[in-house]
Amino acid sequence: MANGKSHMNKTINIQSAAILVGAGVLGLGLTGCRGDRENEPPRQFFPDLDDQQKWNPQTGSEFFADGRSMRPVVPGTVPFGRTMAVGNEPWAAHWKQERDDLLKADNVFYTGVEGVNEKGEPVYVRTIPASVTVDMALLKRGQERFNIYCSVCHGYQGDAKSRIMEADIGFNPAIVNFHDASFFDQGNVRSRDGWIFHTIRNGKPTEGQPGKFNMPAYGHAVSERDAWAIVAYVRALEASRRGTIEDVPESGRPGLLQKERPASPEAPAPPTPTPGSTPTPAPTTGGVK
Repeated sequence: MANGKSHMNKTINIQSAAILVGAGVLGLGLTGCRGDRENEPPRQFFPDLDDQQKWNPQTGSEFFADGRSMRPVVPGTVPFGRTMAVGNEPWAAHWKQERDDLLKADNVFYTGVEGVNEKGEPVYVRTIPASVTVDMALLKRGQERFNIYCSVCHGYQGDAKSRIMEADIGFNPAIVNFHDASFFDQGNVRSRDGWIFHTIRNGKPTEGQPGKFNMPAYGHAVSERDAWAIVAYVRALEASRRGTIEDVPESGRPGLLQKERPASPEAPAPPTPTPGSTPTPAPTTGGVK
């Protein structure tokens, strides 16, 4: 019996010692979490998580033969947006547009080009694609973008009467006037909406001078949708100069005619009599009323 009690006491003592040792180790670990600064490297309990093998963008790599860490897209890969498939529900419109902008599958909408000719030159679409709804909201958006990015050179009316031209810096060739006859000549590339769209996004290179542009590209600031909005607004500016009163709906004609009609001259005010003077009597009508 005594031996049993002695064995039990030894077991309890061993367990107590183990608990005390564990508490001491835990206490030592906690002392390193008090915010004290030291020059020793931090303790790594899971080194494989702290020291992962990875490549940062634009860095070199000895693993691949071409020395690049960023790999080219696998041929035949089709990118997709945040959602694999979306319907036509209103809530999904934003995600659908985001996916379309990533895929850029509609070549006409995203480039303004419908093909190439026998010389291999791009053939620009004649009019704004049918997928673009031209309404007042689009025109207002186009006006806003035009005033921000285009008016500084082309003027607010698109007639090249701008502060830049007034400064007489000496542009060669001169800044384009959107009301020029070339924009209405069906045989001229300027008459095509796709050409204006493409020029907005990609600029206009200077002939015979590689790397130089008559007009810089604005693709970094103007999206495809905004570029079509600007095209629509430019065409509206042109129509405003070439239109007649018959082009205006009948309901809006009276207001325009009223603005164009010159105001009738006002009758001169009667002279103010000076103190001490006798007012001139009004002319009589001989009794005729």
